Amino acid sequence: MKIFNVKGEMFDAGRDYATQDIEFNSVPAIELADAKTTREILGIRLMYDNDKPEMYERLRERPDYELQVSRDKAPNKHLESMRWYSQTAYRFGDYVMKYRLVPSTETQRRLAEEKVKPEDADDILHRWLQNFHSSHDAEFLFEVQLLENLGDQPVEYAGSAWDENKYPWQPVAELVIPKQESFSYARKSFWEDHMRLDPWHGLVTLQPLGSSNRLRRVLYPASSSLRRKMNARQEINVRSIDQIPG
Repeated sequence: MKIFNVKGEMFDAGRDYATQDIEFNSVPAIELADAKTTREILGIRLMYDNDKPEMYERLRERPDYELQVSRDKAPNKHLESMRWYSQTAYRFGDYVMKYRLVPSTETQRRLAEEKVKPEDADDILHRWLQNFHSSHDAEFLFEVQLLENLGDQPVEYAGSAWDENKYPWQPVAELVIPKQESFSYARKSFWEDHMRLDPWHGLVTLQPLGSSNRLRRVLYPASSSLRRKMNARQEINVRSIDQIPG
């Protein structure tokens, strides 16, 4: 998500444009939980990329095996019914938080009953989303989970969710996406060729925290730079939605 016309002190990476980037993922914990884990896991994936059974044998030797294979267990349901998580911790002014988006309409919640079947086309999830947005507003609660006990809510290690019974989620905002034609090839190409999200493009008061986010601060721009160079494309840091085609 990109939020435009944001006011306040920005990190250097985004100082020239008033944009707050916000990342989401479909599970509450990230398997690349810290820098050490990232190095180990990427090493295994690169070494055994063409030998999946052997790769899983190597992962099975690790104490975090269940976390590492969780990325292969995406829920089989309509994407519009899913919750979306920050996974890592962020500053929230004087506080520390994790955040998530929760579908807040009954229509979206009922979509969780839709399952992809073996006979469905490869692009069925895309088609479901396109059909939904053409006829419905999408509404979400933006909720935060505040840090209260550092011993019980790790920040450096992002491979475990914070206990929501002890530390409940609290709604702080609402996101409404008006019904619209949600897909265009021009917008898709612009995103793939020129845009990127970076949690370090944003306010100092929403500072990304933990080992994984410090790694992102270096790897995201390096990865983007290499990709643009290999594809002969220029990165564009948009300042307004009007710059995005489609």
